[in-house]
Amino acid sequence: MIRYSIMICVLVSALLAGPPMYNDFVYIECAGQAIRVSGGHADPCVMDWDYDGLKDLLLGEFTYGRIRFYKNVNSNSNPVFNSFSYLEADGATIQLPYG
Repeated sequence: MIRYSIMICVLVSALLAGPPMYNDFVYIECAGQAIRVSGGHADPCVMDWDYDGLKDLLLGEFTYGRIRFYKNVNSNSNPVFNSFSYLEADGATIQLPYG
C-alpha cells in the first residue's frame, strides 16, 4: 500500500511540474570586462582557494593547459574579480596536457 502511495505521489508531482526556467546568460567579469580565454574553451571551478572565506574562481584554459586564479575581493553573494594570475609550482607556471 505504501509503495502505491509513493508511486501516485511521484506521478502527480511529475504531471504538475512545469518546464525548467532559466535566467538570461551572463558573462563573469574581471575588472569590468567579460572573462575570455584563448581558444574559447574554459573549465571553471568556484572554491575558496586562499582560505579567506570568499569563493574564488579557478579557470582552466583548454588551449594552453594553464590554470587562472581570480581572487574574489568582495563577497560570496556579489563576487568581484579585479585581476588573475596563473597557478605556479616552484616558481613556474603549471601547464597541463591540453588539446
